[in-house]
Amino acid sequence: MLPETKENRLPPVRLYECLVPSPDRALLRRYTGYLALLLRRGLGQKGRHPKSFNLLYRAVSRSWGEKTLLGGLQKAFIARNVSLSLLLEPLDGFEWLSKNRYPLELSAASPIWLQIVSPLARLVAVLNNQQPPFYQPFADLAFIAAARYLLAAPELSALLQKNGITVDEARLQKGLPLLQKESLQLLSVTSWGAFRLKIGFFIGLGRVLSQTAPDNGWKKINFFAYVNAFLYGLWHTLTVNHKTRGLDKL
Repeated sequence: MLPETKENRLPPVRLYECLVPSPDRALLRRYTGYLALLLRRGLGQKGRHPKSFNLLYRAVSRSWGEKTLLGGLQKAFIARNVSLSLLLEPLDGFEWLSKNRYPLELSAASPIWLQIVSPLARLVAVLNNQQPPFYQPFADLAFIAAARYLLAAPELSALLQKNGITVDEARLQKGLPLLQKESLQLLSVTSWGAFRLKIGFFIGLGRVLSQTAPDNGWKKINFFAYVNAFLYGLWHTLTVNHKTRGLDKL
């Protein structure tokens, strides 16, 4: 899981649970825990025999008891009419990481990370009754959030370095504003309501985090930073309709 920070320079990870309704937050925590376990396997077991991941595919495809991680996820997905493919799809990206034998730079590998993040984006969309166009821009937003934690946590960069994945901080920092622009598309494809305000807030929070580069010191996240993020998101929420008017008729 992404680390908390004692300096209060990044939002607590639990804040992102607010993206889904309260009854579904336990499911989101369990699913992100599942992704974290796959990440450890993909990064910590490079060079394992290909059959190692074949066993994982088989495990996800069979039924398990409710008290197990996979069994609990399977039951929750079925109860909410969520496709079990969201358990299988992340395996492709993590298997690729495990088998990779060439130097890899994080920014250049963003399509791979998005392949891993995309199922998470789809889960959040389904739990909020959102439409398919929601997926890609939210995946960009999730990548931005993960990159912020990575830039502020040298131990994560060191872990990636051990697995042949370098982090060009300047390149990553430079590319995030472009993804920030893409994430603004969320407001034009998200249904009106409390969830749209939440998305606006998290887009605003990403903007707050991007205002100061990590090598110059991070701005501390305090109450006023959250207020600033909310006001920025609210402004875009109220103005985006004018920018996209008529697109629904195409």
